[in-house]
Amino acid sequence: MNSVVADLHLHTNASDGKYSYLVLCELLKINKLKYFSITDHDSIRSIKESIEWAEKNAMTNIPGVEYSTINDGKQVHIIGYMKNYEKAGELLDIRKKDRIERAKKIVSLLNKNNIEIEFEDVLIEARKSESVGRPHIARAMIKNGQIKNIKEAFEKYIGDNKSCYVPKMEFTIKETVDMIHSLKGIAVIAHPFENDAYKDLEEICEAGIDGIEVYTPKNKTYQIDFLVDFAKPKKLLITGGSDFHGENLYSPFGLYNDILQKFLDKWRSL
Repeated sequence: MNSVVADLHLHTNASDGKYSYLVLCELLKINKLKYFSITDHDSIRSIKESIEWAEKNAMTNIPGVEYSTINDGKQVHIIGYMKNYEKAGELLDIRKKDRIERAKKIVSLLNKNNIEIEFEDVLIEARKSESVGRPHIARAMIKNGQIKNIKEAFEKYIGDNKSCYVPKMEFTIKETVDMIHSLKGIAVIAHPFENDAYKDLEEICEAGIDGIEVYTPKNKTYQIDFLVDFAKPKKLLITGGSDFHGENLYSPFGLYNDILQKFLDKWRSL
């Protein structure tokens, strides 16, 4: 029986994940994963230590970052798997400052909507993180008794285009893909069925995308088939991962060995 050997989309508390890299890595080991990628939002903090941990535990961590980009007014997430990830710091610093200002604006809008929350509450939730994100705001809302769970926060207040939503400073897909390639990296469209990015795949691919994240927990069978049928004729890599943030129990999700090998062949050729 085939089993998942690689989860190439994971988050730690260096961005908006719940767990430290060490706790997350132990979860992956328990679940017998061989390859993984910590792809924090705009952060490389967990990468070096998790690479070292993986080497000691006969596993492989492929360094990655999940970037937010904009295309025709729509947010598109691009994962960069980069050999020279350490050089991404300057661009990431710009994004981190913007995330702080964005969080302040969201808190202000929440206050105007009679949601009593202080920015300091958000900082407490994000104290171990390098970048402040909406999940930190949602967790602060939960602790203050304003909502029951993160899903409610996004659906009622802080999700895209909701009353308290504030867009991030975004780079174009082309700018982000070019940067990833300059760092000896592979650029992959993350969860393309979120924010309807799948509708613009032809245009997005013109930016030089290398692959598409196909195998995710949210994708239904027909969506997986659609993405595979799109990727194969264009010789795009097929990737997958759980997009685990720690809100639920971890369940292995990602790639089987045969699909993983095609990704690794590209990675080794860089």
